[in-house]
Amino acid sequence: MLKTKNMTLILIGIMLFSLLLTIVGITLPISRKSDKIQEAGSQSMLSSDAIAIAMGHYSATSLRLLQEYPSESAAYRSLCGLLERMREHYGFQDVYTVTRNNMGYFYVLDSQYVQSEIKGYHSIGSDFSFDLYGKEVKQLLDDIYDGNSTGGFVQKAIQSEDGTFIVVAAPVMDGDKVLTVLCMDISLNDIQFHKLWFINFNYVSWICGALFVLSAGALFYLHYHGNQKRRKAKGVAESPVEDEAGK
Repeated sequence: MLKTKNMTLILIGIMLFSLLLTIVGITLPISRKSDKIQEAGSQSMLSSDAIAIAMGHYSATSLRLLQEYPSESAAYRSLCGLLERMREHYGFQDVYTVTRNNMGYFYVLDSQYVQSEIKGYHSIGSDFSFDLYGKEVKQLLDDIYDGNSTGGFVQKAIQSEDGTFIVVAAPVMDGDKVLTVLCMDISLNDIQFHKLWFINFNYVSWICGALFVLSAGALFYLHYHGNQKRRKAKGVAESPVEDEAGK
């Protein structure tokens, strides 16, 4: 009886400990992901602000003309080349500008024009679709154009064929008017949310989750087996009494 009680306490201890580690293995990467997105977005905002200010100061006239008369002119190629050099220097996934009119948002510049054979290139004047980017990016762009924001980044990672990324946006100003919005896709593929030093929290959650299920099953079996033994012992104890009553 004492042995069974000790085994029960051990199994309960294993269950609680494995459950705790499973919860940690699931929740800690989520928390780390949020922190890493905040860090990546904040760092990229410094670069985007500097690029947007420079473009507004030196290229406002060219950008106005390109928005009014979209064409792959020398000015367009030059500005796309500038964004491509920025993309390579800072290691961004993509750099582009989008502008709003009565019809919605459309692309103006795209750094990938320099490598236009890439399927991700968007030609000047093409619609900016939110099917991939989602409502958070739309809200960010709307806030910038409506004067409610001076730039920012989305807090939620966006899933694509190439992995996950976030969008950082900063206004390119023409005086006190938003001329266009500089956007940068920041890849999160190289950030290890599930690893801390040598610990892989995916393995921790799977292994501890399995241990929790096994220990719960063992505890159930031990409890069931104990009940069976008690019923059997009770039945044996009652048999002599029944025999004597029959006599």
